[in-house]
Amino acid sequence: MQRFENSGAGSEVPVAVDLNSETGPICETTRRIVIVSPFPASVRSLFVALTIRCFDVLVFHHEDDPVLQTMDSDLMIIDRTKGILSSPIDINTTSDRRILFLCKEEEADCPHSHVLVWPCPIEQAVEKIEKLVVRSDSSEGQLSGGDLLRYKDLVMDLKKITLRQCGTKVDLTKTEFDLLKGLLLNGGVMSRDELMSFVWGDSYFGGSNSIDVHIKSLRRKLGDDPRKSKYIATVRGIGYRIAD
Repeated sequence: MQRFENSGAGSEVPVAVDLNSETGPICETTRRIVIVSPFPASVRSLFVALTIRCFDVLVFHHEDDPVLQTMDSDLMIIDRTKGILSSPIDINTTSDRRILFLCKEEEADCPHSHVLVWPCPIEQAVEKIEKLVVRSDSSEGQLSGGDLLRYKDLVMDLKKITLRQCGTKVDLTKTEFDLLKGLLLNGGVMSRDELMSFVWGDSYFGGSNSIDVHIKSLRRKLGDDPRKSKYIATVRGIGYRIAD
């Protein structure tokens, strides 16, 4: 169970973690989610699920906590299921970050663009949260500190030449790594010739079908079904692109 200790400003910060027998992947990279709830116990299941999935989760009691205006996060989750029990957060001052509101199903006065009816099945909640965080990273992939390239649940370390999927290392060949890197950096459609040039340079004279062979192997390692692509989509007659 996660224990909390009051920080003195109305906020709570985690001081110890023991998720009983539940364990997740080794977290080499994390993204921060801030949860604001006047009743933290009501969102405990969400806190545990996000922590297991390598999110750094901080929980605050009050929307008017001044710390919230200065804290960086990839997503802020605000619990409005019990109404607003303190001065509401000034959304205008947090326009540079994504906010997800937890609302009751019957509540009609929650007109915000990102709303989650709570409580709901935990997998449904986590799926929506992960989509919002990924979208804020940019669906085409985005370089961040330490030469990391993120896309959905994939994290590529361009210095170490490693790939992790949901925190678990995926063993790729150098060619497979470079193919995925090229698609992420480009964002759009890449022809087979463009992919060959990116991976092997202009001096390579092999057949373009070699790209198909390596893409097939890459998809297999990612568990990506080409008929319903999550990562790599085929553009018939041209080449490949990152899936939507």
